[in-house]
Amino acid sequence: MKAPVPHRLLGALTLAGALLVTGCTTVVRDPVALPAPDAPADTRTGAPQRPGAADPQNALGQRSPDGGYWPASVQLGEHPELGPVVLDGQGFTLYRFDQDSAAPPRSNCTEQCLTAWLPVLVNEKVSFKDLDPARLGAVPRSDGTRQVTVGGRPVYRFVDDRVPGQAAGQGADGLWFVVAPDGDKAAAPVGQKPESSPR
Repeated sequence: MKAPVPHRLLGALTLAGALLVTGCTTVVRDPVALPAPDAPADTRTGAPQRPGAADPQNALGQRSPDGGYWPASVQLGEHPELGPVVLDGQGFTLYRFDQDSAAPPRSNCTEQCLTAWLPVLVNEKVSFKDLDPARLGAVPRSDGTRQVTVGGRPVYRFVDDRVPGQAAGQGADGLWFVVAPDGDKAAAPVGQKPESSPR
């Protein structure tokens, strides 16, 4: 008689089936930040509307009820100041939130938080490139989707990153940091003095 397969292991096996390892690394060159267009104001509140017509968030395709998106891929990148980082398939920087839990994995970014930090979601079409499968996972969200985790940490994209490779969310509120391939906070390689990221 075969032993039952734990539910958590089944989820990991499902995710593992979606992993695709290739032999290339995306190198993020020092991007030139494009000027953000003035967002039209909401006539009721006077607050800028986000995203605007020229906003890169408009190219994310189908969105979940929580505002998450399914990237074509999640992949290893190299940031000139932070070293190895995790990117989405468009080359945009991904982040981790210090108020999330890694053990067990759990997202605590809800409601207003989700207007700025978009959950990176996984399904059978999302591929993973040059990342250690043992560090990858997925955590259920309240809207029924599953969010990518790296080292147990749910990952997000920041709406104010305007161009691939930008890291405008690094250190935001002292809680948001670019995620490294092991799930830790990305940091300048030892011996390299960090410079300010393009904002």
